[in-house]
Amino acid sequence: MALFKMEKQLLESQRGISIVDNSVADVVFVTDPICSHCWAIEPAWRRLILNYEITTRYIHGGLLPGWENFGDPGNNISEPQDVVKHWNEVAKDYHQPIDASVWERDPISNSYILCKAALAVRTLAPELELTFVRRMREQVFLYAKNIAKDFELIRLAESIGIKSSAFCKLLHSAKIKKHFAQERAEMEKLGAKVFPSLIFSGDTNLELTGSQTYESLEQAILSAQTNYIRKRSLTDEQKIRSFRTWTLREATEVLQKGEFSTRKILNRNGYKPMSLANSEFWYLEEK
Repeated sequence: MALFKMEKQLLESQRGISIVDNSVADVVFVTDPICSHCWAIEPAWRRLILNYEITTRYIHGGLLPGWENFGDPGNNISEPQDVVKHWNEVAKDYHQPIDASVWERDPISNSYILCKAALAVRTLAPELELTFVRRMREQVFLYAKNIAKDFELIRLAESIGIKSSAFCKLLHSAKIKKHFAQERAEMEKLGAKVFPSLIFSGDTNLELTGSQTYESLEQAILSAQTNYIRKRSLTDEQKIRSFRTWTLREATEVLQKGEFSTRKILNRNGYKPMSLANSEFWYLEEK
């Protein structure tokens, strides 16, 4: 599969962007695929991991168990339609594009199944975990698609080279159910109550919650890892080629250039633009 080969090539180019499945991590990142602030932090986060060698442990904590008796008083959310206003505000505040219409047309029933899907991919192909999570987020935030359905998750897993039979077997298995419970327990043990929560480990442990600027993330990693953090020296082309897809907001933040210059670099490296969520989404075509 051409797309799978391309993903592997991109992953091989991402030296310094390390994922670990144990406690020895520079950053523990508590997240959920439908968390809008986890999507909003992506421009600054990409800039950080392309500027520093960082190991990361992701915890897929589960934001939405279901709508029955669910409430998020801090964001005035008690039913699906309430999410529209919240997501629109996040998009306006952080300039990361979001199409919130999914909550009006075909509301997502729960995000636990999405977290379990991420854990299934981690089990089958750990190196593709973040690629899969990125695909889920793009479907939710840019395509406004309800992917909390088995056939949608199978489609996404297949698109990155995961065999549907193996994925289906795991998705609703006792093994993944237990794994998800462990993720939830670890999140509680860490005292992480907000999505996202980023715990920076090192000489001094620091925690940041919610959307953050690049400057806040950089200060946290440098403060926590006083003697150990290593800076990366990548060209603009190397940075851009580290990921298969970009919102224009992400690319301008990572490159620290204006939109015109950023578009030139994306074009020069073979990326193509399309319009999604009232913004530009750039992708690398299959070869």
